[in-house]
Amino acid sequence: MQLKNTHQRTYFQLCIILVFSLVLCTSCRTKATVLAWSSAETPQEFPEAKLNLPKTGVCFSGGGTRAMNCAIGQMKGLEEIGLWDDVGYISAVSGGSWASTIFTYYQDGAANDKELLGTIMPPNEITLKNLQQMPKGFMGEVITKNLMDDLFERLGADLITHEILQKMDFIWIDGIGHTYLKPFGLYDPENPKYFTLNTTTRDDILARNNKLNASDFIMVHSQEGDIKRPFLVVNSSVVGPNKDLPIRNPENLSVFNYTPLYVGSNHPLTVSDKELIFGRNIQFTTGGGFVEPFGFGSDLLSSQSRQLVKNEATPLRVKLAERRFEAVDATGTSSAAYGAIVSSNIFLQLSSDILLGYSLDHLLPEEEYWPISKSGVVENAEKYRFSDGGNLENYGLITLLQRGVEKVVVFINTDTPITINLDPSENCPPLASQIDSDLFPLFGYKMGDQIHNQVFTKNDFKTVYDGLSAAKKEGRSVMTKTTLTTVKNEWWGIPAGHTVEILWVYNETVPEWQNKLQAPVLNEICLGPKGEFPDFPLYKLIFENGFTKGISLTTAQVNLLYQLSAWNVYSNKDAFDFMKKK
Repeated sequence: MQLKNTHQRTYFQLCIILVFSLVLCTSCRTKATVLAWSSAETPQEFPEAKLNLPKTGVCFSGGGTRAMNCAIGQMKGLEEIGLWDDVGYISAVSGGSWASTIFTYYQDGAANDKELLGTIMPPNEITLKNLQQMPKGFMGEVITKNLMDDLFERLGADLITHEILQKMDFIWIDGIGHTYLKPFGLYDPENPKYFTLNTTTRDDILARNNKLNASDFIMVHSQEGDIKRPFLVVNSSVVGPNKDLPIRNPENLSVFNYTPLYVGSNHPLTVSDKELIFGRNIQFTTGGGFVEPFGFGSDLLSSQSRQLVKNEATPLRVKLAERRFEAVDATGTSSAAYGAIVSSNIFLQLSSDILLGYSLDHLLPEEEYWPISKSGVVENAEKYRFSDGGNLENYGLITLLQRGVEKVVVFINTDTPITINLDPSENCPPLASQIDSDLFPLFGYKMGDQIHNQVFTKNDFKTVYDGLSAAKKEGRSVMTKTTLTTVKNEWWGIPAGHTVEILWVYNETVPEWQNKLQAPVLNEICLGPKGEFPDFPLYKLIFENGFTKGISLTTAQVNLLYQLSAWNVYSNKDAFDFMKKK
């Protein structure tokens, strides 16, 4: 009995120590002053307006390793035609954000942009031998690593240690960091770093916060002789508050932006939905403004006004989050494509609870988040789950329309081939098997839960489709340029009447390029599943090379898609000239 009482006292003492330690850690979190902004009602009210960016942008779509692969080639092609100085924004989603984050912030792993973006070759000089070579510092090298191996290792660590060694909601982000970002100096769990735009914004943060140091931040890559970086917007989506999951319709929300200056969602929304397990109606707020990236996930100190000053950066006092918000959090969240499925599927939730002891929505990235009302009042913080931007809109185009961009190149790095000779109409809408399923919702043809995405008319879709279809029929690079005018979209906060020039560039087979290849390379492509390039250029998101290879591509596959994607740009220089300053 005495031994039992001793054990009980020891257990009680340990509990007291644990609780005291948690309270102490919370109370010792660094207090800081961060800047916040209410929602912008015009493009001139966005925080980056003071940078006087060109009203031009490039969208790198989602699509996993395939999209990352395409984006690297497209970045190189844009360099080859000398266009980067004329680009104001990059808007990126999922796999496109992997490439864009490395391109924008890289600190190590490549000596310069020449190494990072690789070397292009005329198609007639491409051989099976040189396709097997991976140049030093080339960004495409990380695509040959199997992300799935890393994810399974981290999932195992979580299950065995009950989240002591690996937090459930950080598995995906951690995997992205180790596989793709770490080689370029953008991920070190032992030395996490905030991100910001440049020395001016960093020094302004330090002037307000003497407990932070210059070494706590990375900045946008800036090196003499390298490309001048556009303003990067990485796109994810808000799923909802933890307490309300699983919910019926997680795609019925708004995009969430991560930039070097701010994090947040410009357009405030009050979302009504239904919680699936008990069927109760729920309502929550999302969006409405921005906060500096280093302050995202912080707790507001109570003794202050929560009213933001309209059209001005308003300082707020906070306790910084225990874990620093990094570039990997932005791009990792942007690519968490499983989020929409696991957060709205009651079968997956219940079966995982029974088999594993936790709900699958616990795998979604989680952050403390305080929405900002339409009137600019900072609301109470809650833990929200975040997911892939592609669950809402896979290009990042709507993000640029919110900012009034007038000229855009949209790279649609899809795995869906275009079916030619369609006649899309109200009675015969396009199907997801006929053209990329994120394209036609922009024109009012609803797809699944993408019910709020219309920004152009249905007649405009026919114009875009006809242009892409004609290019495919002619065997040339599949691209078409259109001048479109927006229709009003209250959900996204986009006004009617905004005219925008868009060059749509579609990942597709290009006979004009393929026919210039040497016979051994072309033969391998023509072998299809029996060759080295089974689905070229429409590589699958997963298992392109079988189950054991998971999420990865071979060196030859990476190099070949890189060369095609770059060629589609530099061999069509005239098509991109509309982006140049006049």
